[in-house]
Amino acid sequence: MKNSILKYTFISIASLLFTTSCSDDDTSLDTTKPEINLISPKDDAHIHLGDVINIEAILKDNVELGSVKVDIHYAGDGHQHRSANVNWEYNKEEVIPSGQKEYAYTHKVQVPSEGITDGHYHLGLYLIDKAGNQSQTFIEIDIVDHDHQH
Repeated sequence: MKNSILKYTFISIASLLFTTSCSDDDTSLDTTKPEINLISPKDDAHIHLGDVINIEAILKDNVELGSVKVDIHYAGDGHQHRSANVNWEYNKEEVIPSGQKEYAYTHKVQVPSEGITDGHYHLGLYLIDKAGNQSQTFIEIDIVDHDHQH
């Protein structure tokens, strides 16, 4: 009888441990996308060839931020006057310091002073948290040539 009680006690404890360790505990899983508050530049900003684009944003996550990527690419209709120019692209990814839930992001981008197509460009920020959740935001900027008259 003593063996039966020990046997049932062992089976009960083992069952309890097994069901506890195999349960789906969704409370620790981060499924919330991070947030981007782009402060600067503003949508439809006019930037001259050779200028610096000052990017400022507040980045937030409920658990921990991971990395941020800046993407600038041409979004025009193909209308250009000088055939020697190329559509400019800029990409830069940065890791956010560990343990951050909120981060004041600043980044400076030097616009080439010549040789690129002026016109409409998209400026985007991609934000990824440590769990792999991603958010993005895009604005349109105009890169204009000082000497170009339309």
